[in-house]
Amino acid sequence: MNLDDFKSSWREQHDELGRERLNVASDDIIARTAALERAIVRRDFVEAAAAVVVVAIAAAFLWFVKMPKVVMVGIVIIVLGAIEVVAVMFWTRHRDARPNLDAPLVEFCRAELQRVERQIQLLKSVTWWYSAPPMIGAAVMTFGMLQAVPELSPVLRYGFLAAFCACFLAATFIIARINARAVERDLLPVRNDLAEVIRSMDDAPMQ
Repeated sequence: MNLDDFKSSWREQHDELGRERLNVASDDIIARTAALERAIVRRDFVEAAAAVVVVAIAAAFLWFVKMPKVVMVGIVIIVLGAIEVVAVMFWTRHRDARPNLDAPLVEFCRAELQRVERQIQLLKSVTWWYSAPPMIGAAVMTFGMLQAVPELSPVLRYGFLAAFCACFLAATFIIARINARAVERDLLPVRNDLAEVIRSMDDAPMQ
């Protein structure tokens, strides 16, 4: 075997090994993105079910219980917040169609990368679209309930309201941290692997 034959043989083996690694990587990426999609669907379903419960309970209170107008405004804010949460999750998941499994791998990865990026941004901004509406609604509702009890002194009324809001702020911080960990644990590894596959295919020499 001369030098040219050796180089040709080595190149064929190297290309074959690269194709095998690419096939393994593509199978792994497809399986992981499918698992992530199932997890997102389950999450959205749970949130939608919770929103239905919140709306049903709020509607019953508004219909059957006589309350001060400020309390009713707070309940309406909570209801609108629950609907908004479901709408934001649904819109984020369906804004980009899932790529066809028969599409070229690089196109599949680019489409999935965009979908994962949207989920990352969704969870990073959870304080504003998820936590804030019910917190504001609950604060307004609590304020209305306290105002309806004239026997309470201003110190007790506003002290209780401040403590209540502090608890909600703490809950908001905890929710934000939970979602930040979910991004680091579940979404960033998939995003990085998708980006790596795209980078590898873009850098691959044309045959």
